[in-house]
Amino acid sequence: LPNSETLSIEDIKCRGCLSDELFMHCRQCEIRHCTKEKGFTGCHQCDNFPCEYIDNFPMAVGKKVILRAIPYWREVGTEKWIKDEEARYICPECSNKVFRGAAKCNQCKAKVDLD
Repeated sequence: LPNSETLSIEDIKCRGCLSDELFMHCRQCEIRHCTKEKGFTGCHQCDNFPCEYIDNFPMAVGKKVILRAIPYWREVGTEKWIKDEEARYICPECSNKVFRGAAKCNQCKAKVDLD
């Protein structure tokens, strides 16, 4: 992330898109504003998905994840989708949790290709 070298713990603290405690870059997220305005909990509920907000999403890996995850969410429902997403972001070598877009595990340094 640009200018992320000086971020504090408070700057990166996040409780998720539906909360009021957001990562600093997400506070102006057009997707978040759109879903809240429509009364949705996510894009999986919107008939206009994918839309211009997805097309213009500024982070390539985030856009890739959105385009992969939302159709799957619609297909399997929330409970299974959550379980599968949690399982997806686990290092296959050491079982450490990893973040979307990670190229390697921050614990064991194994290469990962999760997205």
